[in-house]
Amino acid sequence: MRRLLRYVEYLVAWGGLFFMSRTFTTYLTPEGSESAPMVQLIGALLGVYAVLALLLHRQAVARILGLYWPVLVPVGLAVLSLGWSEDPNLSLRRAGSLVLTTAFAFWLVLRFTPQRFFAMLLTVCIGLVVMNFVVIQTDPLIGIHQVEDLNDAGHAGSWRGLFGHKNDFGRLMALCVSVLFAGVVLRAGGRLGQAVLLSVTVLGLFMILKSNSSQAQLMAAVILPTTAVLFAMRRMSAAGRAVLMLLGLPFAVISALSVQIIFVSVLGILGKDATLTGRTTIWEGVLVSMQDMMVFGGGYGAGWAVVGPGLLALTGSDVGHAHNGYLDLAVDIGFFGLGMVLVLFGWLAVMAFRNLMNGVRVEISVLGLVIVLFAFVGNWAGSFFLLHNTLYWVLPVVGFAMLRDAPYGSPAPRPTSDPFGVLKLGRRRALTTGVT
Repeated sequence: MRRLLRYVEYLVAWGGLFFMSRTFTTYLTPEGSESAPMVQLIGALLGVYAVLALLLHRQAVARILGLYWPVLVPVGLAVLSLGWSEDPNLSLRRAGSLVLTTAFAFWLVLRFTPQRFFAMLLTVCIGLVVMNFVVIQTDPLIGIHQVEDLNDAGHAGSWRGLFGHKNDFGRLMALCVSVLFAGVVLRAGGRLGQAVLLSVTVLGLFMILKSNSSQAQLMAAVILPTTAVLFAMRRMSAAGRAVLMLLGLPFAVISALSVQIIFVSVLGILGKDATLTGRTTIWEGVLVSMQDMMVFGGGYGAGWAVVGPGLLALTGSDVGHAHNGYLDLAVDIGFFGLGMVLVLFGWLAVMAFRNLMNGVRVEISVLGLVIVLFAFVGNWAGSFFLLHNTLYWVLPVVGFAMLRDAPYGSPAPRPTSDPFGVLKLGRRRALTTGVT
């Protein structure tokens, strides 16, 4: 019984991580539909399972409220935004989904050790890369943008895998490649494991190039070398790291001041439009359109109801989001909410760097740094901050919670084989009835 229950936990964890990758969202969404009932149902079932498990897990609520509470702050603001949302029903659905996604992440933290979770994540990333590659090779009509695609004919020939758009596909491949590369630098899995991780990483990089997604290419170009440098720094003395960071400070300042020049140059090398296909015009229009709701936004998931028409009137652009995660989040929960999310990610970065340098929970520390880099770079042209039903929110929550445990010298309660207290309940009944 215990072994069976543990197998169920692994099945839920792996299945949930695959689902949260959004690889199957397009497949599960009816053609021409703006909603995906099956996706909503699966997300809700995972969340409800996690909530029940947490409520029945000893010390879970106390652990969450005592150590992991910073994660709850932006989630709480998303829920509170129902009070001023432009579309309360939409905000209710999305905020509820965000709460359930957060619960699923907490469940992963409390049911699996950091090493076990990292190993599972590596297998999930390998599966996602290979699965999308096989689909592209066996069914190009699904895996590659076609000339006949009415809305995306301009992307004909670009790889999209199981996704509806090349940028969504490229973003997930960039995440998988970044995680797999973290496994490579950590030498996970021995010689055979290293060979597999390196091979799939190279395959993922090739798929990113074939996607023609500038944001995915930029993420891979930034995250991989930065991760290697950060990992190499752990072998240096504290004084050496201080000197390196001090010498790097002028470069960072110059880069920040020259960011527009660097940005345009990189896009030029990649053969892309310096305005990111008109995105910079959209960003300006969004800022003008949201000037009356700068502080708290228009409600989680509902702010675009106000900004969209204003943007259309100003620029003639009829789009569904700002093509920028920072702005999209500000549209929903204001710059106040955006600030809280950035503080959370900054906190995660500090904990990850400190623990990596101290050799504490190295796997999760490297993963935490990868997540922060991925979020900060990727949201410049993409939009996935505080996004429900995605790995892009699950992984920051898991990383933050596991690293938050580390300074206190005590990991989260060790996983048992009795997730819902079934066996405990059975033993209690046996004691009261005399049955053995």
